[in-house]
Amino acid sequence: MTRSNKKSKHKVLSSSLFGAGLLLAIVLFAITNYFGWKYHERFDWTRSRLYSLSEKTENILAEVDRDVEVVVFMSPGDELFSAVREQLARYEAGSTRIRVRYVDPEKNLLEAQTLVDKYELSHLNVVVFDSGDDRRVVDGSELADYDYSGVQYGQGPQLTGFKGEQAFTSTLLDLMESRKPRILFTTGHGELSLDDGSPEGMSLARELLGKDNFELEEWASIGQSEVPSGTDLLVIAGPDSTFLGPELQVLEGYLEDGGRMLVLLDPTLSPTGGLVETGLEELLVDFGVTVGDDIVVDPSNPLPFFGAETIFVTSYSDHAIVRSLDQAQLPVVVALARSVGLAAEASGYDMQELMRTTPDGWGETGLENLQQVELDERDLPGPVPLAVAVEAASEGAVETAEDLSAEAAVGEGASDSMRLVVIGDSDLATNTQLQNVPNATLLANTLNWLVERETLVGIAPKKPEQVKLSMTHAELSRFTWLVLVVLPGLVVLAGLAVFLRRRR
Repeated sequence: MTRSNKKSKHKVLSSSLFGAGLLLAIVLFAITNYFGWKYHERFDWTRSRLYSLSEKTENILAEVDRDVEVVVFMSPGDELFSAVREQLARYEAGSTRIRVRYVDPEKNLLEAQTLVDKYELSHLNVVVFDSGDDRRVVDGSELADYDYSGVQYGQGPQLTGFKGEQAFTSTLLDLMESRKPRILFTTGHGELSLDDGSPEGMSLARELLGKDNFELEEWASIGQSEVPSGTDLLVIAGPDSTFLGPELQVLEGYLEDGGRMLVLLDPTLSPTGGLVETGLEELLVDFGVTVGDDIVVDPSNPLPFFGAETIFVTSYSDHAIVRSLDQAQLPVVVALARSVGLAAEASGYDMQELMRTTPDGWGETGLENLQQVELDERDLPGPVPLAVAVEAASEGAVETAEDLSAEAAVGEGASDSMRLVVIGDSDLATNTQLQNVPNATLLANTLNWLVERETLVGIAPKKPEQVKLSMTHAELSRFTWLVLVVLPGLVVLAGLAVFLRRRR
């Protein structure tokens, strides 16, 4: 065999081995990427396991039986963006039916506007769970707890708890059940109308609450023998005439059977003097609520350019409905309100005031001359309560968080315990006042508490790790010289030394 033939065979053999090796490398690369895509693992190195999903959430993700697109309307500069992105990445990894999409309203204005029109959103900074014919919206305010104690000293609010998993899992579970809480608004007594677009109507409330997360309907209670089955919440918003005896019996039976009710009760002046008796006043006493025959004024908190009857409220309790408003000290605007307090003689209920006036406020009972009002011995002295929340007291063993979570996991939803909220003003829910963000927050929080959405899953908030490096000016200067001069200089010197050594 000649030398040229040997070289030719050696070349062919080398080429074949190279080709086989290359093919094997491509196959191994494909296999590795396939298994990495199918069986990938994410690690959470945070001390509080901030981004790890609970077993409950993983079980719910395993049961997702339809495609769900999660659209995040949030700017990357938002404080919660990284936490939301990492959390939703776990959801996306936990189910092949979930796809996450991010829209930056600042950079992609046209795309954001298109999706805002599609989802009929009233504002941004939300997360939308869309499954085709049905969707749910999670507001950014529901994703975190903040400490506002330093605001008065010029400091920004401090993030104390991230509630992403609780909010997202509850929303996903609610979406999978394909059922929105059904809320009925009574009619026939001069109540506010959901279809009224005037300043005194509630069309904005329908827009804010009804499209995605609640099913809102109007219901004429006159002549009805019971509240329709499947009703999650009954709302009586600003009646100005009397409920009939049979109607009151239906409402009383509904509450006694564990119903949920929101009553917005104004001080409506009667032509004959005093306030109109709606019949609800006597009914509410049996459930721990007393409604005053007065009009609340508060000279310490007047609203500029409005009368003395329009005030803003910043004094809240620690109840779940108003906790976020209290932490941020956000003012709720009320107009022509009456006092709503707790009835001492009621038993069997857990009762708590929600908000009140300053100590300088009072409940004016001299309604014959409202042009000149002043505090006297007949009036209710401040601070005057304006709203209360009532729920049936627990009996027997107290359910643990695990019990509530287990109920949510099997889709049982809210419990059968009665819940009632009474507010001495309906104007706070009208189109005019809902433009005030705290008013909208109060209404949304109230409805969510009444239908027990805040305990649907029972996943506790996780405390984020806020690791900060504090350096003095001298330390920062030394660090800058080290990074920009010393380290690059050492690399140059090392390269020069190697070059000179090779030259020798």
